[in-house]
Amino acid sequence: MKTIIKSIRNVVLPIITTVAIAAFTTSCKKGAQPMPTVPTTTNVAPQDESIKTISLIGLRVDSGFCYKIGYDLTEIGDSNTSPTVSKLRLFENGVELGPAHSNHNDIRNFGLGQFSHWGNTLYFSTSDNSDPLKNGRKYTYSMK
Repeated sequence: MKTIIKSIRNVVLPIITTVAIAAFTTSCKKGAQPMPTVPTTTNVAPQDESIKTISLIGLRVDSGFCYKIGYDLTEIGDSNTSPTVSKLRLFENGVELGPAHSNHNDIRNFGLGQFSHWGNTLYFSTSDNSDPLKNGRKYTYSMK
């Protein structure tokens, strides 16, 4: 009986402790951002003339899941002094992506449809982190 108790104490308890510590430190990393959740409701692009198609000519990989393209839009994008001024809404095959105004590192690291209209540049990720040049989807935007 003493050998069983020693085995449990010497083998099982260190494993449980290691797993608990790993789970705790993973969820409490300084500066860690939670993974974006997939929205339960789907916003669909309005069917009117305010929707414009994004030409993917000039699209470049920024880093990770982030792609960027320069655009000369009529409305100003976000900036350091106005980080949420952009009214751009981005759609993938008519389904709204987001959240907008996302941190560029979050777009790079997590993707999942996050985007940022920063100055005259659109930084974005696809809904499933696929390559927008290869996935065959249509990307559109509205400034409403």
